[in-house]
Amino acid sequence: MAFYSSLFSICPHIYKRHGRLVATTSLWFQIFTFGFIHKCVIIDPKEQVVRIRRRYLWLIHRNSKIPFPSIAAVTYGYDDWGNPGNLSWAHDARDIYTVGLRLHSGHEKRLFYFVGDGEFQNDGPLPDWWYWQEFLFDFAGTQQRESWMFVEALSKMIGAEVRPPGLG
Repeated sequence: MAFYSSLFSICPHIYKRHGRLVATTSLWFQIFTFGFIHKCVIIDPKEQVVRIRRRYLWLIHRNSKIPFPSIAAVTYGYDDWGNPGNLSWAHDARDIYTVGLRLHSGHEKRLFYFVGDGEFQNDGPLPDWWYWQEFLFDFAGTQQRESWMFVEALSKMIGAEVRPPGLG
C-alpha cells in the first residue's frame, strides 16, 4: 500500500485566475535549474485561445497563441523510467506523465511533464508478500492524479478529446 504525497512529485503549479486556467513551471524545477527555464500556459475560454509563454536563460522569451479551433486533441501519455533495461520483474516505478496538444496540422505541442515516484510494481513470478519491505515502505507522488485532473480540465475547456501522443 502506497502513501501518497506531493513531496514525491514535480508537477506544474495549476490554478484558476479570472476565469482562466493557468499552469506554470514547478517551483522545485525552477530552483533546480536556477530559474533558467520557465513556462506559463494560460487557457482562456472567453478568447478561445491557449497562450504559451516560455523563458530561457532569464533573457530569451518566446510567446505563442493557439486558437481552440486549431486543436484536434489533448494528448496524454505515460512512461515508467523506474525499470532500467527491464532487468528485474519487481521495481519501484518512476512515473512520467506527458500532457500536450495535437493540432489539426498534425504538429504536437508538449505542455508539461508530471514526474514523480510511483508505486511498487511486481510483474514477476514471486508473490507480493515476498517484497513485504517494498510494500510496507512504499511512498508515491501525486503526479498521476494531478496530471489527469489537468488533462480533464483542458479537454472540457477546449472541447477536444483526449488521445495518446504520437498517434494521428
